[in-house]
Amino acid sequence: MGVRVYNKLVRDRIPEIIEADGNVCATETLSAERYLEMLDAKLNEELAEYQESKSLEELTDLLEVMRAVVRARGWTWEQMEQVRREKAVRRGGFEQKILLKEVIEQVDCTFLFKMRDYLEQVNCLYSTTLPELVKKRRAGKTFDFSEHLRGLIYALLSAQTRWQRIAPNLPAIDQLFSNYDAETILTHKPAYYIEGIKSLKCGSRCTRRQMETLHDNIRIMRQIEVEYGSMDAYVTSAGSDEIAVDLAGGRHKLFSVGPALAWEYLRNVSIDGAKPDIHVRRFLGADRMGLVQQPEASESETIQIVRELSTQTGLAMVEIDGIIWSYCAIGYGEICTKTPKCERCVVRDFCKRERA
Repeated sequence: MGVRVYNKLVRDRIPEIIEADGNVCATETLSAERYLEMLDAKLNEELAEYQESKSLEELTDLLEVMRAVVRARGWTWEQMEQVRREKAVRRGGFEQKILLKEVIEQVDCTFLFKMRDYLEQVNCLYSTTLPELVKKRRAGKTFDFSEHLRGLIYALLSAQTRWQRIAPNLPAIDQLFSNYDAETILTHKPAYYIEGIKSLKCGSRCTRRQMETLHDNIRIMRQIEVEYGSMDAYVTSAGSDEIAVDLAGGRHKLFSVGPALAWEYLRNVSIDGAKPDIHVRRFLGADRMGLVQQPEASESETIQIVRELSTQTGLAMVEIDGIIWSYCAIGYGEICTKTPKCERCVVRDFCKRERA
């Protein structure tokens, strides 16, 4: 003789069936409150059994428990069916087999125009030329090898430093790099450029490595030209996201170039996009504009969000990037910096940052 302990809700005839087999069972009648608790547990049990077997019988068990829950809560099956029909009219059923993959939430984009107006008033909006160049590329403008090389070198020089140090020296930088004539650059050793950049006070902790691999990057770009016909043909041969990934870590990876600098280079040759640097990522984060759930948007989230803002506003991605970057960067707007100047912010009503 053995005793099996169940302590679970069973169908009304189960005790009768057990005793007909010559066994003895102990039962109790549940209170209304306890009955509802056990019914809810029974729902989970029957659902799990159906998920395991996918049988019609287990599905009918689930339906029977549902009917009991309806009665126990004082409803009728007719009421449940009426609610089901009304909801099906409002929201549809499941016949069309639709998988919802993601939802792109609409954002009140007026903050961008407020920021742009402010930056223009205080003369701190960096580069209005990039949006115009994007328009020209769309109209058919192409860029030769020297322009691509300039775009890469400008991108490299922007790493780990403030652009306000670089911008005033761009004419001297152009001269240092022989207006980006590749053959001339290849005749100079890395030390020539390392010392030249330092003398302009445009260096960073990345400069040595960047210049030591500059010849290698030129060779990679020449190989790309052989493969695609030109650098311009390459950067337009696929989506900009795909090209950025390739340059940052794919088959055509450039030395000292990660995702942010890959986008900076592409923008410099008028491929519409956004550089996912710390200013923009932080601005989009949960503690500022709240467009992502983390304090900083990831690089891929930054590109996606700026692309959606571009779709909603009609502004080029490079223009949106420029507005946000200018609003944050030292030497430009200096509003939404690491320590934000909330009292001066013209879009604080849009911001999620908690202020005392």
